[in-house]
Amino acid sequence: MAALSYSAPGVRPDNDVLGRDKPMDRTSLSYTTMTRIYLIEDNPLIATTLTDGLQAFSECDVIGTATTSDEAIDWLKANPGEWDAAVIDVFLAKGNGLTVAQYLKDNKLPEQRTVVLMNYATSEVREGALSAGVDAVFDKSLQLEAFYDFCAKLNITPRR
Repeated sequence: MAALSYSAPGVRPDNDVLGRDKPMDRTSLSYTTMTRIYLIEDNPLIATTLTDGLQAFSECDVIGTATTSDEAIDWLKANPGEWDAAVIDVFLAKGNGLTVAQYLKDNKLPEQRTVVLMNYATSEVREGALSAGVDAVFDKSLQLEAFYDFCAKLNITPRR
């Protein structure tokens, strides 16, 4: 009969000569932090889907959401260094996502990223978003996989 083994977190599964678990050598571990996303999206179903997808496919953590441009700007002003990327829908319940993008153009840290994710990314709206200083524009209906890939590749320096 095979012996069952259990290891607590931070303990290697092999035992010392007395049968005790050995502590893990933490010097060889690499430290990674999930990218912190602030999501600006007015549709609750889409916000939930994006939150789940960002965690599953991009190793990102949605740390907050807003449904209006005023709510988003207020949060971003109050939390300037607490996020790594802002994902912005253009058409919001109140206000416009491009207003948020324009605010962030002059009020974000150099390592922070802004991404516009919208339905029907027309060339006019895409150009408006890029001129507002966003790093990327994606169409929700056609480019969701590319959006998740982009978020997975964000090179953000962890701040702890």
